[in-house]
Amino acid sequence: MDTAIRVLVVDDSNFYAQLVADTLSTDYDMETLTGNNAREGLDSLETSEVDCVVTDYQMPDLDGIEFLEAARERGFEQPFILLTGTGSEAVASEAVAAGVTHYFQKNEGDQQFEKLANQIDNAVEQRRTEKKYELLVDNSPDLIAQINADGEFVMANQSMADSFDATPEELAGKSVADLAPEDIAEKRLSVGREVIETGETRRFEDGYNGDYFHNVFVPVDLPGERATCQVIARNITDRKKAEIELKETVEKLEESNAQLEQFAYVASHDLQEPLRMVSSYMQLLERQYGDKLDEDAQEFIDYAVDGADRMKQMINDLLQYSRVDTRGGDFEQTDFESVLEQALDNLQVAIAESDAEITHDSLPTVVGDESQLAMLLQNLVSNAIKYCDEGPPRIHVTAERDGDEYVFAVSDNGIGISEDNLEEVFRIFGRLHGKDEYSGTGIGLAMCQKIVDRHGGTIRVESAPGEGSTFYFTLPVGGVEDE
Repeated sequence: MDTAIRVLVVDDSNFYAQLVADTLSTDYDMETLTGNNAREGLDSLETSEVDCVVTDYQMPDLDGIEFLEAARERGFEQPFILLTGTGSEAVASEAVAAGVTHYFQKNEGDQQFEKLANQIDNAVEQRRTEKKYELLVDNSPDLIAQINADGEFVMANQSMADSFDATPEELAGKSVADLAPEDIAEKRLSVGREVIETGETRRFEDGYNGDYFHNVFVPVDLPGERATCQVIARNITDRKKAEIELKETVEKLEESNAQLEQFAYVASHDLQEPLRMVSSYMQLLERQYGDKLDEDAQEFIDYAVDGADRMKQMINDLLQYSRVDTRGGDFEQTDFESVLEQALDNLQVAIAESDAEITHDSLPTVVGDESQLAMLLQNLVSNAIKYCDEGPPRIHVTAERDGDEYVFAVSDNGIGISEDNLEEVFRIFGRLHGKDEYSGTGIGLAMCQKIVDRHGGTIRVESAPGEGSTFYFTLPVGGVEDE
């Protein structure tokens, strides 16, 4: 039994009050104090901490029930146990109606004090549980209330009251229809009645005045009380606004992708024709007037043809880059060793000419777009071959699992990259060397990044001039849904 229970015993018989107090203190480890009438009892409630009141029914001035009513008017909510010397049903009914916690008849035999102690213990424990719940509700940021089938507030916590610029006491008895916009009130009242009638919990979202709420309506059906439902409304305005912003961003991105796709179409058709004309007429000019052109004129023609060819290649590369997201294949179980084989088959000539050696550890199976992953490896291996000046290229491919992803590494013995340019290399058309030093348009690593992004991974490089480079990229173990 809780030794912290503090009991106030009020009885106009000083002898009986002291007998009850001493017995509860001695036999049941309760702290007690006494009073001989209701006035003394009210004074004790004002000045002392009391967990439970045990009061006689028949007392001068104020009887036990009037004592309870006076205490409640002053805001005291301790459980009251009424002691009476008679077993009158009328008194019992009046006591229950007034809110007495227990009704106890004096002189119920040798076990009367044990029964009284158990009633006190149960009443205090129940009240403490209720206080914890009330404390939780009152301090919750969620809007919590109890409403009846007419939509009237039976109770409300501070957060709910604040949402209507009122106090919890001011909300009691008011209807949802008087406080919320008509359409919102009608929806909530309809759901509330349905919950009360069916006894089933309902969840839904609504909003007004720029705020959005996730609502939970729970049926409450307690014996002797009118059926109601508990309303828990969580303000989800920040989340909802973020969802709206995300939706708008996605729509803008989709529009941007559509424009990019349109540009890709134009690039693959309309822009190619002028370049072909420039190149063709330059070559025609060379054939017809070559013997009449001096060395400078011939050089100019070569520059023009080379420029047209490089522009055509850049347009083709840009077209391929733009289609990584819009024209990608389905994501499927893909053997990465097979992916590497495809990449190396496409690079047979470059490998043979450079005498490159490509090795690899055991590579896993991932979920992805096989053709794009082959392009990813092909670009990385091709760069490793291209940017190797001293000795034959030596390239090694590995993969290790790290939690929910695989970390792939492609290492080479090439010229390396300075620290200032480790991010620049992934920029579209980002070239660190002139076209006379190394061929290409500078879009290969940008393409790699876009492919990895589509697969839900990341890519980075570790390098230093003269020490080779290692490109790391990650892929989720289970892959991601291809949208």
